[in-house]
Amino acid sequence: MAALCAVVLIAGCGGQETSSGGPDSLQGTDPDLARFYEQEVSWGDCEETSGDTGLECADLEVPADYDQPDGETTTVVMARSASTSDAAGGSLILNPGGPGGSGVDLMQVAPGYFDSSIQERYDLVSFDPRGVFRSDGIDCLDAEGLDRWRAESAYDPAAESLDELRSSYQEVGEACAENSGPVLEHMDTDSVARDLDVMRAVLGDARTNYVGFSYGTQIGAAYAELFPDRVGRFVLDGAVDPSLSNAEITLGQAESFEASLRQFIQECTETNAECFTDGTVDDGLAEVQRIIARTQDETITARDGRQISAVSAVEGVLVPLYNPAAYSTLNEALVDAQGGDYTALMGISDTNHGRQSDGTYRGNSSVAFAAVNCLDYDSRNVTDEQMAADQGALEQVSPTFGQFLGYTDAACQGWPFGPSGSPHAAQYTGDSEVLVVGTRHDPATPYPWAEALTEQLGNARLLTYEGWGHGAYTSGNACVVSAVDAYLVDGELPPEGEVCGG
Repeated sequence: MAALCAVVLIAGCGGQETSSGGPDSLQGTDPDLARFYEQEVSWGDCEETSGDTGLECADLEVPADYDQPDGETTTVVMARSASTSDAAGGSLILNPGGPGGSGVDLMQVAPGYFDSSIQERYDLVSFDPRGVFRSDGIDCLDAEGLDRWRAESAYDPAAESLDELRSSYQEVGEACAENSGPVLEHMDTDSVARDLDVMRAVLGDARTNYVGFSYGTQIGAAYAELFPDRVGRFVLDGAVDPSLSNAEITLGQAESFEASLRQFIQECTETNAECFTDGTVDDGLAEVQRIIARTQDETITARDGRQISAVSAVEGVLVPLYNPAAYSTLNEALVDAQGGDYTALMGISDTNHGRQSDGTYRGNSSVAFAAVNCLDYDSRNVTDEQMAADQGALEQVSPTFGQFLGYTDAACQGWPFGPSGSPHAAQYTGDSEVLVVGTRHDPATPYPWAEALTEQLGNARLLTYEGWGHGAYTSGNACVVSAVDAYLVDGELPPEGEVCGG
């Protein structure tokens, strides 16, 4: 059985140019970690990338466990797009979100997101976080095993026990342990933030300039807490509230995804002559629910013969809600499903998990997502009764998705590793003001989370985008882009209370 996880995937590098940290980048460093901060890395060709991207990649060595710096190590793969100017102002490090998102993949398109003024000022740099894809990525299930895991039915408390759900995740976790290195137990967000500081030093920067999207804001908040005096220009877009529990995160997302589904249906009926429904928004919701429920009541297969699970159908609906530009894709998939063909919905789910047309999986985002979350969130003391109450709340705020989103605490209770931390409000004492960007109708990171993170950080400014979809900067809204660029290039913050769009 599966607990649904909505996820926003090992390369060596041939040596050419080398870089390493200077003395200013090492101030305050633990002497036991000096060899990592002082290492030289070799920049060369990137593997597992498509086309002539102009990127350079390098391997960064970091401790698998920062509490045991003399113990085993793990490798983090970085990718760099060099500044277009000789007067570069250091590096701008990017993270795409996840957990489990590939920064090297992001770098193949990132130059298209950033204005020439940004690319003149900075080397753009990103990375596959520890345990992810090209880095020393964890290896858990082969392609057939992942297919089977994804095909499992959603957890049904009326038909199964929570111990069965725990056992399912224990089996996957044990498979990870059998096939992966020591990093599996140390993929928590604080460890990623510590890697980010080693990266800063090796790149030769005294402070970290950073743009984090979605889960990348959680990395950024952890970094600001651990290394407040090394925070440079920080943009946190699509903010996660680090004080929330696993259940609170899920509840906020369920409510926001339900609202985004209603918005999609409203736009569909008003603007699309071929909309899957011609009734009210409530009529459209009922039709989406019927399409999902059909996968529970019947055996439905895609064109390649794989059975469509309810979880895959739900993902096929959820993922396009991240971006209003994908609304037409969702409508077409729903029209197909009405006719009995769920292949398009399954294809959206496949893409979300990195499954390719030949049946192989690119990257390891699905298992990395589980590994990080089960380390970051303390689920040990959540009772079965509390989970049942949480499930009731989910189904109340999200009649469409709620029944498929719950019991993730039970899944993590079965995961054989963690937790290594617990949620808490971000604490930041640095002198650099952080720019937090929140989208009013963000389905994956609800706007109140951006308000909360801004308040927790204290020395921070909130920029609001009055729009729909996940993340503001990549929406292309000219007001948001101009405000973020002005901050990154000139250090100029938008006015207090600035709202873009609407």
